[in-house]
Amino acid sequence: MDVRRRNLMKGLVTGGTLLALGIPPRVFASAMAGSVRKFGLLLGNTPADAAFAAGVRTAYALSSNVRLNGIAESEAGLAESTGNVRFSPPRVIKLTGGLLNEYEVVAKLLEGARGVRWIAIMDDSSAAVFMELMRNAGAGLILRGSHAFSRHGAFGGSSFSRDVPELRHVWTAISPEFSAGDVLAEKLLPGYNSFSIVEDFLSSENFAARTHPRRLNKPKPGFLSYRLDGFDDIHLHCSGLSAADGCESVGWSKAGTWVPLKGQELEPDDGSTRPKPAQMQLTGWIESVGYAAMTAAIGLQSYQIPCSQRAFVHHLPPGTRPRRNIRIERFASFVIET
Repeated sequence: MDVRRRNLMKGLVTGGTLLALGIPPRVFASAMAGSVRKFGLLLGNTPADAAFAAGVRTAYALSSNVRLNGIAESEAGLAESTGNVRFSPPRVIKLTGGLLNEYEVVAKLLEGARGVRWIAIMDDSSAAVFMELMRNAGAGLILRGSHAFSRHGAFGGSSFSRDVPELRHVWTAISPEFSAGDVLAEKLLPGYNSFSIVEDFLSSENFAARTHPRRLNKPKPGFLSYRLDGFDDIHLHCSGLSAADGCESVGWSKAGTWVPLKGQELEPDDGSTRPKPAQMQLTGWIESVGYAAMTAAIGLQSYQIPCSQRAFVHHLPPGTRPRRNIRIERFASFVIET
């Protein structure tokens, strides 16, 4: 370990800050989806950088009235979501030596670039250090994700059980307004044998829900949706397995009773019909994560009702779809604001 890295880690440990890592102290009381005009993309020198960045670019293209593969924003139905707000393409910063070798560069970047919403990808070992740099710079956390893929037999078994989905995602968001779970589940459902997505919201209030109080819960296409009896703000969406098995898959207690969600989205007061967003074909799960993170940063896919926790769980019977030879991968994602 070189001198700079040793001094950094020594300072973090002796200061006790690694033990106290959490949400940065700045409160996002005034932060709303779509309120930021500047975005940045920070690539932490991981094997997933290129695919993640491709997903970010795809989401940006759909939200910025840019034609991509013949699909315009007006056709995708995203113009109304963003209020036709235009913003520049995300500024891309690549850490060719990794965060632990270039932490001073990142510290200066976060301290100097005010009013920028950053989408970032880091390896697991760099994620805690990145959080500390955020805190020191006074940046605020909007969304953090932990993502892992383990291919067939990676845990020593002959096949995956419902207890261990091959794709596992855990998101923590400041509110449902910056949710990423919906869009990620939508992109993963057609192409993967099993996955789980767990979302925790630090605040259950949602700007969209406050401004559209008539909007009710809408079941997710391809999933059976439930709420935990007695806890209306805890939701579970299952595909191919029961609610009890879905709970077990994400480590939730099976003791409660899950009640099917009912409801529908009412038509807008003016009687108009919102066009259905076009479906973009993404090439892999990492690209889908980048796409979901960028849509959350822009605020395109906010959850429409107050919620404190929810999960999406998908499982196909063995042999339904052949497994693809995808390498094992783990990384962390962030959406922050400086």
